[in-house]
Amino acid sequence: MLHPIQLRHQLHAHPELSGQESWTAAFIVTQLQQMGITKIYTQFAQHSVLAEIEGQNKGKTILFRCELDALPIQEVNLFEYRSVKLGVSHKCGHDGHCATMLAFAQKLMDQPITQGKILLFFQSAEEIGAGARIAIESKILDAFSIDFVVAYHNLPSFPLGSVICKKGVFTPSVESFSVKFMGKSCHASVPAQGVCPATAIAALIQNMNQWHQPDKTKPHYFVATPIHIQMGERAYGTMAGFGEVGYTIRTWESRILELYKQQIIQTIHTICTKEGLTFEISWFESFQSNTNDVAAFEQIKLASIHNQLSFIEIAEPLDFGEDFGLFTNIYKGAMFGLGSGENCPALHTADYDFPDDLIEIGRNLFYQVSEGLNSDF
Repeated sequence: MLHPIQLRHQLHAHPELSGQESWTAAFIVTQLQQMGITKIYTQFAQHSVLAEIEGQNKGKTILFRCELDALPIQEVNLFEYRSVKLGVSHKCGHDGHCATMLAFAQKLMDQPITQGKILLFFQSAEEIGAGARIAIESKILDAFSIDFVVAYHNLPSFPLGSVICKKGVFTPSVESFSVKFMGKSCHASVPAQGVCPATAIAALIQNMNQWHQPDKTKPHYFVATPIHIQMGERAYGTMAGFGEVGYTIRTWESRILELYKQQIIQTIHTICTKEGLTFEISWFESFQSNTNDVAAFEQIKLASIHNQLSFIEIAEPLDFGEDFGLFTNIYKGAMFGLGSGENCPALHTADYDFPDDLIEIGRNLFYQVSEGLNSDF
């Protein structure tokens, strides 16, 4: 197997978008095979890969997850391993997460765990909130009695190598929607002969602004972020008869998000009835909230102490959605963060790059957590 940093650089140079990670998956399978891992599963959820490694004795089954996909962002970095693909790059650190998992796999082969079974899940299509659901629906995990699920995400703005975690909700429920308003266009001189969506769009925006409550310290946390607005064409003699608005919304709990979704749909229906419009609403990129189990949280904390790492227990959840939430809603488990440095560029920005130092840290934490969760078997 290549050195973990070389692995990361290879993955970084060859990014692939969600659901298109064929090269990435093949590269990972080759690395796993070179380690001597024989139980490797593919073709069950787009380009996801699952590897199974047995410990020396029976124990708990723990699934560790990383992501494969990159983002549609043009990289501006000029280092040697920069992306070779125009308009596609690893700007969320999934290349580093994959390299960490491969380094963890090698350590498991070199130093087999005392007890239990480890599942290494390399997930396709995380960025669009689809990969976890497709994997669950494939039923492949039903063949294993999974006791815990664990994952990490690198976090800029936190000290390099620090471990960030909390009990309970760690990341919010997030979903996006787009609503099309259909009316009737007409000549601009006789607007009464048409049905324009302008007033309806304004009313929806006003309602979304009223519900928007981004203060994490207050109840009813709800963030409504406008994404796009389109209405009519650049034809100044014609009144618009069509419009479309897109939002991303987030709350702490999936249950609360569903209540807001119903409120949004009812509000749009009421507005359109009043304005004489019809509408179509589409929901997509759904991320359930990550809920960290107390036992998993404690083992992550103990592993951090064992590895002499700074452990930061945050008071409020992080802001971004993560597809791993579906797993923590089905199985016991936890997600934690690894600090990428206070001066590290933000995720999803053109100059971001995953810090190589985190690969060894993440590998050792995964190994220690796997041992810890099996200690009471």
